[in-house]
Amino acid sequence: MKKNRHGKIRVKKLLVFILMALAAAVILIFGIGKGVSYLLGKVDTGNSPVSYYLFIGADKEAGNEADAIILTVWNSRDKGVNFISIPPNTKLARQEKKNQLIRTTFSEGGAEETKSAVENLLHLRIEKYAVVDYSNFQNYVDKIGGVDLYVEKGMDHQNREGETDIQIRQGYQDLDGENALGYVRYIDKKNGEIDRIQRQERFLKTMIYTMQNHWALYNWFFFHHSWTAEETNITNGEAASLAYTLSSYPEDSFKFSILPGETQTIGKVDTWVINPVEVQKTIAQTIGADNQ
Repeated sequence: MKKNRHGKIRVKKLLVFILMALAAAVILIFGIGKGVSYLLGKVDTGNSPVSYYLFIGADKEAGNEADAIILTVWNSRDKGVNFISIPPNTKLARQEKKNQLIRTTFSEGGAEETKSAVENLLHLRIEKYAVVDYSNFQNYVDKIGGVDLYVEKGMDHQNREGETDIQIRQGYQDLDGENALGYVRYIDKKNGEIDRIQRQERFLKTMIYTMQNHWALYNWFFFHHSWTAEETNITNGEAASLAYTLSSYPEDSFKFSILPGETQTIGKVDTWVINPVEVQKTIAQTIGADNQ
């Protein structure tokens, strides 16, 4: 009887030991997971939870101008990301050049000049920026295996030499880098710049949702090794950490808008004239609780 009692005691001790070991393993794995998440998703936003990133699409074929300008506002506390498209034909309020469009600032002074123009236009400070040219864009799309998208209408365009540089059929299809570039570049005379920006937003949404279908760790490795731009102060580590963090955000965390304004014809040129009051409301909404 004593041996049996001692055997039961040993079994109980063994069960307690196993349970404690399992608990310790769970805590260790959870701690390591949290640590990895912290390290991989760590992005320096300074003292403010709101960060501004400016992305400029450069068109070297059209006088090296800014063909696309997107201000990305990331609120790390509220877990929200706002993409604000700034039409390249936006009029700047400069005394020395009354009808200057923001797209021309890139040919004048590169990314710094365009960044400065956006800062003055919106009354905020931008810390991070990136200039993406055609080859950068095509490479990204090709590396992720293309983008599945419904093309809402056939698109045909000839360059200055009369050669067809954009030819995309209507319907669902897998766009490779070349056709994806044509999709976001194409502009027709009837619908103009705003129609093109809306297509760019659709494409960006699709790319984000495609990214979110991958594991966060996969996105971290992809951007850490694939992030490249014509000019940028965003490091590969920062790009990877952003991708890792945003992978866990729900779909409704991402908002898209066009800088408020209206199209006016100035000197026979279609020009986007901003609405200053509505612009400040748009910026304030991205700040979230900070503005309340």
